Amino acid sequence: MKTLLFWVFSLATGVYGFRCTPTETRPKCRLSLFRKEEAMTDRRKLLQSTAAGLLAATTYPASSHAATTDFLVPTPKFDPDMNWPLGKVAFSLLPLQGGAQRATVETCIVPGQIWTYDQIQGIVNVNVPVRQTVIALQGGGLWVHNPVAPTPQLRHMMEQLIQQYGPIKHIVLGSVAVEHKATFGAFASYYPGATVWLQPGQWSFPVSLPIKFLGVRQRGQRLRELPVAGRGVTSTAYAAQAQRNPVPEWSSEIEMETLGPLTFRSVGAFSETVFYHKATKTLLVTDLVGRVSDEPPAILQQDPRALLYHARNKATDAVEDTPAARRKGWRRMALFGLVFFPSQITVSSVSQAFAEAKQVPASLRNLGSGAVPFQLYPWSWPENDVDLQNFNAFKNKLFCPPILTQLILNREVDRTLTFVDRVATRFSGMKRIIPGHLDNNIPATANDFSKAFGSLRKCDAPPGPLKNDLNLLQSVSKEFTKLGIVAPDGVCRDV
Repeated sequence: MKTLLFWVFSLATGVYGFRCTPTETRPKCRLSLFRKEEAMTDRRKLLQSTAAGLLAATTYPASSHAATTDFLVPTPKFDPDMNWPLGKVAFSLLPLQGGAQRATVETCIVPGQIWTYDQIQGIVNVNVPVRQTVIALQGGGLWVHNPVAPTPQLRHMMEQLIQQYGPIKHIVLGSVAVEHKATFGAFASYYPGATVWLQPGQWSFPVSLPIKFLGVRQRGQRLRELPVAGRGVTSTAYAAQAQRNPVPEWSSEIEMETLGPLTFRSVGAFSETVFYHKATKTLLVTDLVGRVSDEPPAILQQDPRALLYHARNKATDAVEDTPAARRKGWRRMALFGLVFFPSQITVSSVSQAFAEAKQVPASLRNLGSGAVPFQLYPWSWPENDVDLQNFNAFKNKLFCPPILTQLILNREVDRTLTFVDRVATRFSGMKRIIPGHLDNNIPATANDFSKAFGSLRKCDAPPGPLKNDLNLLQSVSKEFTKLGIVAPDGVCRDV
């Protein structure tokens, strides 16, 4: 079953495609990269070949290596303080990492005013921090942005703040993305006296579900939607309270601007609100901007196995747990996370991937445990760290993530850039940005924020990855346009 799930994921992310040749008995299939002209042009053939290929893939044997406990990096033991059982099912059954065991790293950003709480989020060992931010309100009490999984460890951290600064008064969801809203209701359920504020444009698929299915128990005056100037609420469930109290009680300390909802032609939407804490000149964002640097985030170093997994050039390489190896693994993890298919990798055939998995050194056989079936490492990197040039193209620069600039925001260029200009003008005094992922506590000005969206002003403009690293996302963009899932690219014109 794990093998089956792995190849399904590989198909979904575009790493592999099935090609099948009919025979007298059953289709003979192999996994390889799709040719451009073959990509998703005939759904029936694709489904048929995929089904046959999955059957073929499951015939490969598992590794014959005996289990060992003499690992380079020990597998962490179960810790009840980090346990969140819903982690296995809360993300629409996606096999996101973190799962039921979720460590939390607390960081004090501004003493007495702002703290962040990072947990891990990822898939097949491509991990990034997912971040909650807490602000102490001047009149007492706490304001929580994008809460993460409410493990006993995190709740204990919250209790320490509560004892010093007062109760959690407001819990804010600034996004419609599943990785943020999946933990929102669970966290809010522990603080029923708090008012919850929801991002406009919430949606679910395949059935539109009421907000209570997110686990949100607050009702009446405790259930609110973030107000957008000049627009009404998106549901009658919020109308009465919006009419009675149109302005959030925290708005004198924390201001906001909203982008969207930007609805897709098929299903779904993108919507995000950024928040500006006036006292500290801090901008809080979720996904709109980020930054990566050489050092792996602290939460990823709590269990460095995923970093060392990616530090190898090929599956059979030996690796030592050193700061340099962790940095190498992080830069490759960042490339996968941002562009999905780095141009420097060479994808292995299925038979080669399984053969090499059997040869992984015994001391490294837990690097992919719980994340990658059978220790598969189905690609290789060139020697001599040539991928540094790919990482350096966007390292230490504030950028809008490529998945947004290539698939979403480039369909709504005018609305997006109007929003960007509004944020840069209204919050012109900003000194730092706290994103929902990647680097934390980024020194940044309003001009830096505006420049992060350069690729929406001119095709392939910086900051951002090298052009070759965007090939997969740009191919997906063209296919989605052809299929009518999204509108045409408003920047590069899908040429």
